[in-house]
Amino acid sequence: MMLGVCMTVISVIKVLRLHSEQHRIAEVFAFNALIFLISAMFSYFSIRNESKIHLSVAMERIADVSFMLGLVVMTVAGFLLTYEIV
Repeated sequence: MMLGVCMTVISVIKVLRLHSEQHRIAEVFAFNALIFLISAMFSYFSIRNESKIHLSVAMERIADVSFMLGLVVMTVAGFLLTYEIV
């Protein structure tokens, strides 16, 4: 779902043809989508490897950290876009 949010913001920026500075924000959202993809992949791999407890726990920790990082980046980028700081 968070990947979809990032893609929607990028699409809106492209369709509205906003200022060139705001295209950098679209790049941040694209990078953020990659962070959420990494989170989803590690969460999936963690579920698939439940029989290997140590590996599963490590993958879930990576998924959690990357998801939280993605939320922070998305919030900062949203503020930058909204208040036209960039």
